[in-house]
Amino acid sequence: MKCKLCVGLLSCALVFTATAFTGIAHGQANVNEGLETAFVYVDGNVGSDSNPGTQALPFKTVGKGASVAMSNNQNGIGTRVTINPAIYREAITLNHSSSNTSLPITIEAAGTGGVQISGADVWTGWQPLSGNANIYTHAWPYAWGLCPTTAGSPFEQDIVLRREMIFVNGTMLTQVLSLPALIEGTFLVDESSGTAYIFPPLGTNIGSATVEVSTRNNLFETYGLTNFVVRGITFEKGNDCRNNDTVTFNGGNNIIIDNDAFNWNNSGGIGINGVTFFTIRDNIALHNGQRGFKSYQSKDGFWTGDEGDYGNWRGSQGGIYAWSAGGFYFFGQHDNTVSNLKMYYNMAHGVHWDTDNANVTATSLIAAYNLQDGLVVEKSEGPVSIADSKVCFNAPISLYYNGGILLRVSTYVTLTGNSIASNDIGQITMVGIQGGVPIEVTNYETGQQYNLLTQNLTMESNVIAGGANEQLFDDFDQAGTAWTDFQTTLTSDHNKWWNASVAQPFTEPVPNYFTLIDWSQWLSQTGQDVHSVFEAPTTDPTIPCQKQADAPDFWFINYNLGSVTVTAGTPAVYTMFLIPIGGFNGTTYFTSSGITSIPGTTRSWSQSSLTGSGTVTFTINTSTKTPAGTYPITVAARSGSMTRTGTFSLIVQ
Repeated sequence: MKCKLCVGLLSCALVFTATAFTGIAHGQANVNEGLETAFVYVDGNVGSDSNPGTQALPFKTVGKGASVAMSNNQNGIGTRVTINPAIYREAITLNHSSSNTSLPITIEAAGTGGVQISGADVWTGWQPLSGNANIYTHAWPYAWGLCPTTAGSPFEQDIVLRREMIFVNGTMLTQVLSLPALIEGTFLVDESSGTAYIFPPLGTNIGSATVEVSTRNNLFETYGLTNFVVRGITFEKGNDCRNNDTVTFNGGNNIIIDNDAFNWNNSGGIGINGVTFFTIRDNIALHNGQRGFKSYQSKDGFWTGDEGDYGNWRGSQGGIYAWSAGGFYFFGQHDNTVSNLKMYYNMAHGVHWDTDNANVTATSLIAAYNLQDGLVVEKSEGPVSIADSKVCFNAPISLYYNGGILLRVSTYVTLTGNSIASNDIGQITMVGIQGGVPIEVTNYETGQQYNLLTQNLTMESNVIAGGANEQLFDDFDQAGTAWTDFQTTLTSDHNKWWNASVAQPFTEPVPNYFTLIDWSQWLSQTGQDVHSVFEAPTTDPTIPCQKQADAPDFWFINYNLGSVTVTAGTPAVYTMFLIPIGGFNGTTYFTSSGITSIPGTTRSWSQSSLTGSGTVTFTINTSTKTPAGTYPITVAARSGSMTRTGTFSLIVQ
């Protein structure tokens, strides 16, 4: 395992813009906010919803201000709602009606920062647990149960389908599913007894601590609205189920999302669904349980200056590290322009263009330190152009055939002027169905169907550099005619390739899978890169990627991707990786729970603790008396008050 960390400081500053851009790029929204002639004010500290909503006598809730703006719109009046700094513990839904007009609505924060729409409430009255004064309890009035499973998803452990979140003094505790698993830094919700348990950091004064419990989802959702702006607001701690998003814009057009933040939500930060002509500008999405930004079958979008980091902590708790997760997830994007996006430290991909993406232009992206690939283009007819981007330090433990840029059965992808360096396993990786079987994709607008293989790839003027155990180009399974189709449609030239540590840094699927070749063989077999060179870059191509995480932390990653299957009487071995980020170098201790309920088993760790980074194995020894079945187990890594868990399956045949 290699864990590459570099220096820097992650800045989360927001800069607010008073009006929309006047110049229009391809696909950019254009809301004329000058047509807003009514001005409504909201103040969560001193306002009242019985007030008239003036600056002197503001409303108390954002929902009230927004409903007045909607009413004004239906009466032909454009409205700006200005929100004063406060925490607004509410959820807002705005629906299109036949009375809506084309007049604009802007909902924005007053000044810089300070406006938070939160899905959490403050709970007081926590009582120490009899027999353990470090654990506190509170009545739990909800019975949410498990979230719905997702069709086609990897197996979803129960922990992935939970939506509870509890924060103590702003720090999120890690959820566990049984009382024996409750250790420092965790919480448990027992719906059967109606009790919540928290084990906050030792020394916490529960009487003065702020304990927030997430109780709301869908913090802000719209349906069919046009000429709409949201600016300068933080949306946080929404407890939406997996594959849902805390803020959603559904249908409609001419939408601007400007300088907003979407942080610490259980699933997704923001989702753009079926919208046309929209601008997503200078927003951040941090520490979301599945992903930061999602866009589904939306068209004519303009994304610029957005950043999505630290995504997929909820999925990682159940060994799911890729499914619709990460910094940015684009499905069915047509006629989209993407520029200056950043994505760091996601326990999934940085950006994933997944299925039916066409006419996409992406420039000046930075994808670094993500657990899986930096950039992925999958099952897309294209064209997709990626230029002037930096992709480094991704896939530190090679969970799959990951790397810098991964292409899966996609056509007409162009890579120009990019720096792709220090990614495991490959800098440019291609996967498909082994043997080169086409995948059928349908254009959601036209209904046209495509049988796709990866072909018509163009690579021009890129720097592609690897280190030890890293391939420059890795295509191991598109064999037969699929390889011929790729090779004969490949255009590659004026690139700089380099790897001083690997003698054969190119992988081909012919004549056998995983055939390794050197630079001269690559030139002769592809007939490309006539003007390219194989030499060291003059400057370190990873410098633009180097970014330190915002705080010391660690990832606890299951290399087995969720389950191990054994025959009764044989051992099941789980390989866990401890990956430090943000300068973490503490000692981490390992525990497990759930094993005692499995008949005829014993358990052991290869070592009880690790300092810094490393690999540890957890072994469950089954016996011939262990019944066949699927058993959930939970393993935990704890360092001080930080606990990271993983719940996986033991499948006994």
